[in-house]
Amino acid sequence: MLRLLIADDEKIIRETMCSIIDWKSLDIEIVGVCKNGLEAYDAILDEYPDIVLTDIRMPKLSGLELIQKITQNHDNIQFIILSGYHDFSYAREAMKYGIKHYILKPCSEQEIIEAVKDSIKEHYKKLPSQAAGQSLPSLGGHLQKNLMYDILLQLLSSDLPAKKLPPLYETYLDFYHTPYHLCYVFFLEESFVSSCISLIQYFFKSHGLDSSFACVYVKNSLLFFFPHPAKGFSDLSGLSGFLSESLTQSPCTFQEEIYDALMPLLETVCRKVKRYETIYLYSGTHPITICNYNYVFQKTLEISDLLAKETDETLHQNLLAELKQLITSIKDLNFLRSLVNSLLLRAMQNFTSLPAAELTNFMMFTASVASNQEICDFLFEKLEILYPAPVISNGKLKPFIQEILDYTNEHIGDCNLTLKWIVENQLFMNVDYVSRQFVLQTGIKFSAYLNELRIKKAKQLLINCDAEKIYSIAEQVGCGNNPQYFSHLFKKYTKMTPKEYIQKMRADKESKNL
Repeated sequence: MLRLLIADDEKIIRETMCSIIDWKSLDIEIVGVCKNGLEAYDAILDEYPDIVLTDIRMPKLSGLELIQKITQNHDNIQFIILSGYHDFSYAREAMKYGIKHYILKPCSEQEIIEAVKDSIKEHYKKLPSQAAGQSLPSLGGHLQKNLMYDILLQLLSSDLPAKKLPPLYETYLDFYHTPYHLCYVFFLEESFVSSCISLIQYFFKSHGLDSSFACVYVKNSLLFFFPHPAKGFSDLSGLSGFLSESLTQSPCTFQEEIYDALMPLLETVCRKVKRYETIYLYSGTHPITICNYNYVFQKTLEISDLLAKETDETLHQNLLAELKQLITSIKDLNFLRSLVNSLLLRAMQNFTSLPAAELTNFMMFTASVASNQEICDFLFEKLEILYPAPVISNGKLKPFIQEILDYTNEHIGDCNLTLKWIVENQLFMNVDYVSRQFVLQTGIKFSAYLNELRIKKAKQLLINCDAEKIYSIAEQVGCGNNPQYFSHLFKKYTKMTPKEYIQKMRADKESKNL
């Protein structure tokens, strides 16, 4: 689910946009509703939305100024501008920052919905998994193959509904906007399944298509699916004849369905195959038999989620020991591999922000080892890193929170400083988790802490500053070359403008000298 922030100085417009549109049907969560640009800027630092719907003219910080400040951080945020001013100069200025949607007020509900839908598509185009696929095609294909295999194993061996998957995998896969092909090979005898898969892989390679896909076999029927190739693809009409000619000892028929997105496809696959007692899931030509892994999967994920929240060190160690005992009891090597991949992925979603290539390396390692013990040793080593014991530093703050505070103090003059940047580039952790922990540990949001720190330093610098040099103070405390923003921020926290503060400090000093 993507996150949306709304910023408009007109109350009726803010409330109308929140209530009139069914955001849930668009898979959108509203994470903030702001009445001015300054409030919107702080909310973006704290809530890191995927899409921002903003008015062009607002008090304290305009929509264009807001976009300018945020885009300096190189964040993957899609902006949609609303404006009541029929002046193309605003649209032209917005285009400099890559803004594609400029909607004039009054506008219809449908205009906003269409702009949001386009922004959603643009967001998914920039997913890290697709970037990894462009720069590391072999790793990208391996990652997608393993993720699909893990997704199917979770869905088919547990009661987990398909709609619960996106929060875990959406960093690497698009569930809602990429079209997929679902293919069936009917009347295929079990003894010919591996041969059939090899033939399908050969057909795909000979047509220049990615041959990495997971297959499901139930009751003389083979199912496989793959994302619609972007180029050089028409249809699979030739595959049916190719299989018929090659599998003369097991005559079969071929059928293809096209889905607009991965989510409805997964729901269809689950509905069709989960009614069978025995399901064979293939990674390549090697099957894993799914009978009832429900308890193991559910218990493993349950302990994993508890570990992510546990703050007591003793209970944390007990949960970790229970998880290791459960993993050690698994005898099926293929099932163990997949469960380990799922567990690592879940742990990284909870705590860290690793690139797709590193996740791929994890999966490639688990696929390369030949014994359960090697996989367990590897996993247990990673769990100690990914699920660290909840240690409190100096009886007050967790070490990574203290590191954030120290880094912020040292780089207060950086106008691009955000919690998201610190977390992803210094801590390599999950920003949602760290954001929650920051509030729990310090009692305030990061944006408030950052602003208070900037105002504190500004007060120190303003004591010996001339009113004409306020712009210099703005730069030193991280407000860039925007004295107006600095003035609004300073007044918000002190109830005075910087110039008024200088005058007051001088007056106080003179009164003491009398």
